[in-house]
Amino acid sequence: MTLPESAHWLSALDIGSGILRGEFSSEGVTQAMLNRIAAHNPRLRPYCSVLKERALMQASELDAETRSGVSRGPLHGVPIAIKDLCDIKDEATFAGTSFLGKQGKASTSACVVERLEAAGAVILGKVKLTEGAYTTHHPSVEPPINPWVADRWTGISSSGSGVATAAGLAFASLGSDTGGSIRFPSASCGLTGLKPTHGRVPLHGVFPLSPSLDHIGPMARNAADCAAVYNIIKGGDVRDPLSLWPDDSDKTPLSATPTSVRIGVDRKALESGDESMAGLVLQTIDVLREQGAVIVEIELPDVSVAASAWSVICATDVANAHGDTFPSRAQDYGSDLRKLLEFGNTVDGRALAIGIAQREAYAISFDRLFDNVSAILTPVVPIPLAADTNIGGHDLSPANAALVSRFNMPVNIARTPSLTMPCGFTADGAPVGFQLVARRLQENSLLELGAAYQAVTAWHQTHPSDSTA
Repeated sequence: MTLPESAHWLSALDIGSGILRGEFSSEGVTQAMLNRIAAHNPRLRPYCSVLKERALMQASELDAETRSGVSRGPLHGVPIAIKDLCDIKDEATFAGTSFLGKQGKASTSACVVERLEAAGAVILGKVKLTEGAYTTHHPSVEPPINPWVADRWTGISSSGSGVATAAGLAFASLGSDTGGSIRFPSASCGLTGLKPTHGRVPLHGVFPLSPSLDHIGPMARNAADCAAVYNIIKGGDVRDPLSLWPDDSDKTPLSATPTSVRIGVDRKALESGDESMAGLVLQTIDVLREQGAVIVEIELPDVSVAASAWSVICATDVANAHGDTFPSRAQDYGSDLRKLLEFGNTVDGRALAIGIAQREAYAISFDRLFDNVSAILTPVVPIPLAADTNIGGHDLSPANAALVSRFNMPVNIARTPSLTMPCGFTADGAPVGFQLVARRLQENSLLELGAAYQAVTAWHQTHPSDSTA
């Protein structure tokens, strides 16, 4: 039961199958991962808390089950990381703030954590995020470092999830996405990330940014691993009235090919960003076309409508979520989240009604695109961004701020699923990603397309050096 020296680069499914076959133990894998975290977390800083004793106890119990012939599924014994806005029983949840976790430990775990543990996943610890899952890290938090290029953006708000998974400090992680926060860090860190349909994964036990826009989803190294995590965490929960209940036939076999699949591309929008990054995304179109996909020229709906709706709805939702602590503890908040809360507390009913109407109209116009195509291909991060980038706009021109968000936030407004995958590197070695977007509840189709793309490409098999950063 000797663990390979480079086992941290194996896929989550490879680790799970190795444990099932008795090639190595969950406890051995978990200890190796904890050793790796101890060695690299001081430099890359993705983890805010490491649950060493808890993880080793879980692993030991799962190994006992394995020896007795019991397997809980494909992720039995596999160590993963949890974004620190998901409750873990008897642990504090800070949600990227300086004080929320001091109010007490969680009495129960989030639904997604319950489901992962029931399926045999080992929880290594909690990873960092931007304050309240908004745009910037709280001043008291040392931001994670991109393991590929230290001075490049890690994405928001699931920065810790992206860095931990990309750096081989977890085999997969959970992220959340309100306006791009699974897709931004997945693209920036060279990962595969799935933002499901809104409601597909329950939000019970997840500290909210905006419940009507929030999504929880997997971040991993390939589409198959994302599918494995997604199949565990999806499905309705009576504790979350917004959650959806897929039927038992909703599985993700990852066996399809893109033959004759119609993929929509807004070429003008795609080419509006950095030329070299757009070129890498355009190459993915050629790969999919060679596999039999039909590329269809489309025009995306006006992003300004989605942006207007998103801003008002998100701000009011955030103000509601922080009602017990803001403005009473305004001094404890960082400036960017404080400004959003101040704005949210000034939005009147008429403005909110207009925003909701805009959201519904935009969602309908976006959905109509799928009358002619099965998926839409866009960039994720269309221009190079520095490590301290704030897409709220203080260090971006208004035009660039709009460009960075234009391919992501509208997908939250439309409530549709999206799969982000790596497609190459910039001249300085930073990853570039693209996303495939589908009609609501079509996660299976996206994951199948993603697996087909990754079957003929190797970007997802490339890893950063331990000496990087």
